[in-house]
Amino acid sequence: MILELTPELISRVTGLPLGLPWSKEERSLGQAAKKIFFFPKEHPVEDKNGVRRTSLPPLWSEVSFQIMKYIICEGRFSIIYGYHFRLLCELRHGIDSPLDKKLSIPYFLLQSLIECGTNLNKGISDQLAHLGLIKLLVEDALHTYTIPISWEIF
Repeated sequence: MILELTPELISRVTGLPLGLPWSKEERSLGQAAKKIFFFPKEHPVEDKNGVRRTSLPPLWSEVSFQIMKYIICEGRFSIIYGYHFRLLCELRHGIDSPLDKKLSIPYFLLQSLIECGTNLNKGISDQLAHLGLIKLLVEDALHTYTIPISWEIF
């Protein structure tokens, strides 16, 4: 059985709406998100590559750490890059945005899952993220199998 991963499949199994795809390479959107993220009285410490995570407001420093460790799976935790700010802005400011303006979390998760798989293939074993998502995807595939199989039997 081959399981083709798509943002639409992730949207269906998680119940998360589709939105705008994102890419790490869209630097101008990341820079714009960085400007939007901070309130006027917040003063981040900039580095040549991004913003020091420790200079974020305390809650957002922890949120960004969890995103980097368990969603983006990069292993670089000290600097917040523009593409991180796209997701952080979505969480901080975009909760009530219209659906056609929201960042696609299913797309974000798919890109992250692909990156985790690539890292596993390279021998980087610290990729224990997305286990719940993987279980949802496998369960969905098992239920759509010719003869449906439950997770427990699988």
